[in-house]
Amino acid sequence: HLSTMSSSVTSLTVSSSFFVLALIAAWALVDHADACAPTSGGMMATTAATGGRRKRSVEEDVHVIVTSSEPFDLSKAAEDMITVEKKLKKFAEVEGISFKQLQELPRTAENVDGMFGVHFTVEGAFEKCARVLQFIQAAANEVTEVVSGTVKCGAFEAVHVSKKTS
Repeated sequence: HLSTMSSSVTSLTVSSSFFVLALIAAWALVDHADACAPTSGGMMATTAATGGRRKRSVEEDVHVIVTSSEPFDLSKAAEDMITVEKKLKKFAEVEGISFKQLQELPRTAENVDGMFGVHFTVEGAFEKCARVLQFIQAAANEVTEVVSGTVKCGAFEAVHVSKKTS
């Protein structure tokens, strides 16, 4: 359960594509087709229903929460998302990251200790977790509107990254 990722988390579904870009890290760095590809070793029997694919485990998912510098205000959530989205999109472009895969991912806005945050889940991306973490760290340090991020890879403890202080 992700309620342990932040002490004060209020979730709501966000229909804006805003913070999808906030986690460009998770999706741009994760080749979604590769992350969800069937495994080839160790499974002798397959069924027509699964087509040779193994059942996805939630322990293979990567959860990312990106926290902005804006206080959480439900009435300003859409506006805050647009502002941060523009900044993250620009950062992702500099990093050579595409947004197309992010547009389809579900996300929720969260109140992270009074700050506006967005929670993304990248299904089946456990193998790409280190790259996701690197992107989130870079975004926290380079994008003014992003102050921190939390990445939880499968059943492992969540890793929190913040802006480096000079």
